[in-house]
Amino acid sequence: MRKKDIIVNISNTEARIAVMQNGSFVEFYLDRAEQTSLVGNVYKGKVLNLISGLKAAFVNIGIEKNGFLPLNEIPFEEFSELFESEIEMEHEYRPEEIKLKENQEIIVQVTKDSYGIKGPRITSYISIPGRYVVLLINAKNIGISRRIRQRRVREMLFRTAKHIKPQGMGIIIRTAAARAKSEEIKKEVEVLRREWEKNLLKAKAAAPILIYQEPDALIKTVRDIFNNEVRNLIVDSNPVYDKIISYLGKVSPRMRSRVKLYTDAQPIFEKYYIEEQLKSILERKIWLPSGGYIVLDQTEALVTIDVNTGKSSKEKQAEKLALSTNLEALREIVRLLRLRDIGGLVVVDLIDLARKENIARMLREFKSLIREDRARYRIGAISKFGLLEFTRERSRTSVTSRLSEPCPVCRGRGRTISRQSALGYVERWFINNGNNIRGKMVELQTSPRLADFLSLRHADTIANIAKEYSLILHIKADYAFAEGDFKVVVL
Repeated sequence: MRKKDIIVNISNTEARIAVMQNGSFVEFYLDRAEQTSLVGNVYKGKVLNLISGLKAAFVNIGIEKNGFLPLNEIPFEEFSELFESEIEMEHEYRPEEIKLKENQEIIVQVTKDSYGIKGPRITSYISIPGRYVVLLINAKNIGISRRIRQRRVREMLFRTAKHIKPQGMGIIIRTAAARAKSEEIKKEVEVLRREWEKNLLKAKAAAPILIYQEPDALIKTVRDIFNNEVRNLIVDSNPVYDKIISYLGKVSPRMRSRVKLYTDAQPIFEKYYIEEQLKSILERKIWLPSGGYIVLDQTEALVTIDVNTGKSSKEKQAEKLALSTNLEALREIVRLLRLRDIGGLVVVDLIDLARKENIARMLREFKSLIREDRARYRIGAISKFGLLEFTRERSRTSVTSRLSEPCPVCRGRGRTISRQSALGYVERWFINNGNNIRGKMVELQTSPRLADFLSLRHADTIANIAKEYSLILHIKADYAFAEGDFKVVVL
């Protein structure tokens, strides 16, 4: 069993949570007041409009962007009375048969945070997570965590779930329940049920209104990750240490001994060599131990990853070199996807291989590696062009998006206009406007980099412009200007 450690750093503005696995930095969570995730929150919302082409509705849940509700995310029984004609319950309904109405109030849960220009994705299938189970409010099925692999344990947990499942509801048994007593699981189910019924009283108020709110990132991490695979949870804040101990006292008292309070003078993230690794979390180019490297680019539509042999020379045969580099790259890619919490469509351009058995080996290796990831994957085959396509579940904004923001210079493009092109814009401006300012004293204001370029390398061009329009022309460097931008001011 792979052993993990959870390292928690608390400051006045944020909480940082690092998950270490066998000494390797594999997961990172960041909790800031202004960047709180809405995933898991339950709202009473109001239907604003229905989009028949998308088979979806937009719902006002009281935040900046409206929620996107696919019609197949609405339980059949909940809206069967709204059907235009009587339909027998065994009828397999189609999304277009559901007849929502504008201004209708509906209870929904956020399943994905806003991303780019898109609002949050929501569902009417409500689930309330605990440490051992997830309570399904309007579904009746029973599920067992895929990370519990022992058949005997799964069968035992299924029998327990069947016995304690509340009437009209369903439950999913989580990984932490594998070593829990049936009484502990039963007690949590009752607590979650009562909590939901208590929160449901808020739904009597007019929409939009928040009904149920997920706990902060720290308690969610303890609830979802702090299981028997974790050796220690080390935190550098006394109040937060007390908060974790108090929470575990209610849900899992025997785990309290694994929580440690860090009191050394050296910052906790420096002590465990995390701070240095965090500095490279935004890097586009990542070197592999063998000398190869991968290049990771994230766009609105997909994530592209290119694998290269680089300086690698440990194998002299091309096929062996390509295979070893690809396998090494896949291990690093899986770690990076978890660490940066990247989701959506991912396309990996692997180094071409000739032998089919080597291609099959890579796919097997990749499927084995992702078992450690809690996110869901859908994996395609490796194409004849050496492309591996797969999707990784995306529910929250990626860590890279939360740690960074669009560059004000390149405006998020990743590149900025060349100085030579900017010179062309300056020339064309004077061609179009020069006669209007003829004989004036003017100042060309621009970025320091472009100002130096014009003054030092194209002084003759600027002199010719001044002569042609009888101008006294000065160039002024101003850090307020983005690269390529400029302004001509008459003095």
